[in-house]
Amino acid sequence: MVKIMLVDDEPIEREGLRLILERNRSNIEIAAEAENGKQAVDLAISSKPDLIFMDIKMPEHDGLEAIESILNVLPDTKCIMVSAFDTFDYARKAMKFGIKEYLLKPSKVSEVLEAFDRMAKEMENERRLKRERIEISHQLERVSSFVETELVVSLMMDHIHEFNVEDWNESLDLEAKQGFAAVFSFQSDHLQPSRREKSTWYRILKSTLEKEYLSCLTGPLTAFQVPVFVLFDPEKTDVSKEEFARSVIHHVKHQVDDCRLLAGIGTVVEGISHFSDSYEEAIYALEVVYSHQGASYETYSEDLRRKRKDMIPFDVEKELIEAIKRGDSQTGLIWFDSYFQSIQKAADYHPKLLKKAMENFFIVLTRTTKELGLDMDTQKSFERLETSMQIKEAAKAHLLFIIKRIGEWRINGIKGLLVQAKGYIQNHYHKALTLEEVADQIGISSYYLSKLFKDHFQVTFIEYLTSIRMKKAKELLLDSTIPLKEIALNIGYKDPNYFSRVFKKGTKLSPRHYRRKYHP
Repeated sequence: MVKIMLVDDEPIEREGLRLILERNRSNIEIAAEAENGKQAVDLAISSKPDLIFMDIKMPEHDGLEAIESILNVLPDTKCIMVSAFDTFDYARKAMKFGIKEYLLKPSKVSEVLEAFDRMAKEMENERRLKRERIEISHQLERVSSFVETELVVSLMMDHIHEFNVEDWNESLDLEAKQGFAAVFSFQSDHLQPSRREKSTWYRILKSTLEKEYLSCLTGPLTAFQVPVFVLFDPEKTDVSKEEFARSVIHHVKHQVDDCRLLAGIGTVVEGISHFSDSYEEAIYALEVVYSHQGASYETYSEDLRRKRKDMIPFDVEKELIEAIKRGDSQTGLIWFDSYFQSIQKAADYHPKLLKKAMENFFIVLTRTTKELGLDMDTQKSFERLETSMQIKEAAKAHLLFIIKRIGEWRINGIKGLLVQAKGYIQNHYHKALTLEEVADQIGISSYYLSKLFKDHFQVTFIEYLTSIRMKKAKELLLDSTIPLKEIALNIGYKDPNYFSRVFKKGTKLSPRHYRRKYHP
């Protein structure tokens, strides 16, 4: 629907335009009529028309003055100038305001309709482009948030090689910056907070971090923990880890009533290759917070480093996690016995500390299964258990269950997932298909799907999708009746120029030259 305003000091002229438009075009609404320039400005601001038919010569502001005033307030409004004077000077001034249509009185019906149709088409194109820009903006926001989460998970797992580091350096300059990891933990007053409550806590924390710290990467909420990486340029910024922790906890505290926010902070490291070290330190610092009643945060220090070296069997933990990832229950149980014994000793055989240490281990394990692409919540509560033996047996049983699931997944899952992924791509390559969409359809993380493509096909997801599209493009190019623009749209490219660049990159020929060569 096009909202129209008619402006002319002659009522008969306005009535004539109204009749022409209403009798011949159904997609219009005459929203307002004005008899002079001043009235036109007031009515335009109140009715906000899409298109104005504006007479030039009128009392109290001529048409050009009125248009200038209107466009200052409503810059997207289109205008068709109407005049009984065929002078170049008027046309030149109208062009200065971006006006492209000019009707000379008396106008033929066909002239009025043709001018309207040209303006209507231009408005529709602008609206379509605006919708596309908004959709692209929303997609970029979603993708940016998703990729940020995936990057944090990769930094935690020390798997940054799965990403294009050069692309990340271009936007974040990761290698040139220092940074530290922080792990925040929500401590709820409720035994079983709802998913909605946890989502609200996460949104408040993420919003606080985005407002207060621009160079901050926020990971996913897993169980009750959120990993964060704070980046800064040491030559420009002096960041206090303690002040960071206090500030974030303070801001969140004033927005959330039913839980406490705790934090563990790792040491400052240089470059992405050491971020996973800072994350491990932050996890350990958080465990120290758990063991001290009333504490809200702890930063990793040299003193903690010495204690940690004696307490946590990292080599054993690494071997245990690797066995779990392989689905190897026999080896996994051997390493678990050794691991539990060390943790038990580190906790000084205190059940409360032992329970918290094991709960944290299974939280970390949730992230490990996410890395594999298995959507499995491995967290476990030991709250009701009283003795070390009860804790160990419960942990061992839960661990066996997890290893069994992973083993079955490795045997049966991967081949079927790839078949599903390839089938979905084959059926939807002609749409604006994304890695995230395909991963959602088959029920795994995009990180794992990307890894599967590289491991099994030796190509990235985009390279595989592009190969499917180029194969189809070659088939369509053999039919000389199909325009190149239509071929681009049929295989998932909205921009024909971009399609041409991609095609030429893969074949060394432009689509036009390919068609000439293989279909003379």
